[in-house]
Amino acid sequence: MRKLIVAALFLGACQKYELSVSEQTIDERYLASTYVGTPDPRKECPPVGQKLIVEWSIPSCVLDQNPCLALHLIYWDYTEETIYYPVYYQRAYQVFSLLDEDYEKKQGILTYKAEIFTDGGDVYREWKHKLWVPLIHPHPETE
Repeated sequence: MRKLIVAALFLGACQKYELSVSEQTIDERYLASTYVGTPDPRKECPPVGQKLIVEWSIPSCVLDQNPCLALHLIYWDYTEETIYYPVYYQRAYQVFSLLDEDYEKKQGILTYKAEIFTDGGDVYREWKHKLWVPLIHPHPETE
């Protein structure tokens, strides 16, 4: 029994290295004043859009390789964008916001993929939205 407890403590103390993305819808419910009933001029024209929160936990040996976070986005208007963020800490997060005019223009975020890669180009971790597939672009000669 003692060995089992020691093993459980040891395994529980091991750090889990990961990458994850969560999505948040932004509308009038995003304002705290909506719930507490305080005056807020933003209630007249509340923000509209989406936020992606990318969280990571990486080992120090990966941090020593100057990692970078790549956030690949496909919008509902079928345009694509890749945004790069330098990674300075073992545990941190990055927020990407698509709000108001940009949100309306691009019609929102359809799907996304996040990758942490090292300066050598190796992908350390990858996280894909359940609908992630690269867009197929027609060959220029067929248009």
